[in-house]
Amino acid sequence: MFKKFKSYTATKVASNTVYQIAGKIISMSITMLAVMIITRSYGREEYGAFSLMQSWPALFFVIVDFGVNAIAARELTKDWSNAGKYFGNILIIRFLFSLLIIALLSVVLKFFPYSPELRMGITLGLFILLTQSLYSTANIFFQVKLRYDFSTIAYILGYAVIFILILVLSKSKADIMWVNFSYVIGGIITFVISLLFLRKMGVTPDFSLDKNLLKYLFSASLPIGIMFIFSQMSFKEDALMLSILKLPSSYGLGNTESVAVYALAYKVFEVLLVVPTFFMNSVYPVLVGDMAKGEDRLRKTFSRVIYFSILSGVLVGSLGVVFAPLAVKILGGNEFFQSIGVLRILSGGLFIFYLTSPLSWLIVTLGYQKYLPWIYFISFSFNMISNFIFIPKYSFYGASWITIASEFIVLILLGFFARKSWNLKYAKS
Repeated sequence: MFKKFKSYTATKVASNTVYQIAGKIISMSITMLAVMIITRSYGREEYGAFSLMQSWPALFFVIVDFGVNAIAARELTKDWSNAGKYFGNILIIRFLFSLLIIALLSVVLKFFPYSPELRMGITLGLFILLTQSLYSTANIFFQVKLRYDFSTIAYILGYAVIFILILVLSKSKADIMWVNFSYVIGGIITFVISLLFLRKMGVTPDFSLDKNLLKYLFSASLPIGIMFIFSQMSFKEDALMLSILKLPSSYGLGNTESVAVYALAYKVFEVLLVVPTFFMNSVYPVLVGDMAKGEDRLRKTFSRVIYFSILSGVLVGSLGVVFAPLAVKILGGNEFFQSIGVLRILSGGLFIFYLTSPLSWLIVTLGYQKYLPWIYFISFSFNMISNFIFIPKYSFYGASWITIASEFIVLILLGFFARKSWNLKYAKS
C-alpha cells in the first residue's frame, strides 16, 4: 500500500512539474519569438526601453505577493474546506494593494532620469502587477490540488494572445509601450480562464472579509514576504542600476543599450531557472504532508529533491554555457554579441540557484521562515553595494558575476539555517 501511495505521489509531482515546464516552454518560446521580433523591428535602443518596462513590474510583484501563497497553500493542504474564504479574501486584498502600488510607483518614476515616453511606458506596464497577482492567487488552489494542467492551459492561452498582439503591433510599428502593454491584456485573459477552471474545481470566492484570517495570513507570511522583496530586488536591481549609473566608455554603449545586452542574456537565464521553481511548486505540498508523517519520511523525500536539483542544475547550466552563442545569435543577432559572455557567466552559476530553491522551501515547511528575511537581506545588501562599485567599472559583466556571488552567499546561509531549523523542529518532537 505504501509503495502504491509513494508511486502515486511521485507520478503526481512529476506530471505537475511537466505541466508547468511545458507551459513555460511554450510561453517562453513565445517570449523568445517576441524578443526576436522586437530586437529586429525596433533595434537595441528600443529593446532596452522594453526591458525596463518589463523590469519595473517584475521588481515589485513580490511586494504584492508577499509570501501569502506559501502560507495559504500550507494551510489549505491541511484543510481544504476554507478554500472559498481564502480565495475571496486574498483576491480583494491583492486587487486593492496592486492598485495602490501602481499609483505610488507612478509618482516615484517622476524622479528617475527617463524620457516622458519611457515613463509612460513603464507606468502602463505596471498593470502587469495587477494581472500577475490575480493569476497567482488562482494558482494557490491549483498547487494544493496538484492541478497545474489547468494553470498551464490558462497561461498558454494568455500568452497566445500576447504573441498575436505583438505581431500586429510590431508590424504596424506601434510605439514600444503598446507592445509591452500586450502582456497586461494577455494577463487578463489568463486570469479569466483560471476563474473558469476554479469554478470547475468547485472553488468560488467568498468575498466576506475575515479579519482574523487576513491577520493570520499577514503575520505568518511576513518573513517570507520580506525575503521575497530582498530576493527580487537582488534579482532585478542590476538592470535598473545599469540604466542610471555611469558606465565604462570602453564598451561603447549607453545605458539603455547596456540594459538591452544584459536583459537579453538574463531572459535566457530566467528560462533556465524554471526547473527548480516548478519542481518545488509541485513538491511543496508533498513536503508539508511528509513532515506530518515523521522525520524519516521527510528526510527521504528531501534527499531525493536535493539529488535531482544538483543533477539538473549542472546539466542545464552546462547546456547554457555551450549554447550561449547560438541562443544570442537567434534571439538578438550580431548586435547583441556581448550578451554571450553575460549568459555564460550566469549559466556557470546556475546550479547554485537550483539548490537554494529547495533549501528555502524546506525552511518554510519546517515553520522557521523567520530566518529567511535575514538571509536575503544580507544577500541584497552585498548585491547592491557591489553593483554600485563594479557596474561603473565592468558594466553588465560585473552585474553578472555579482548575481552569482550573491546567490552563493544565500546558499551558504540557507544550508546553515536549514540544518538549524531541522534540529529545532525535531528536538521538539
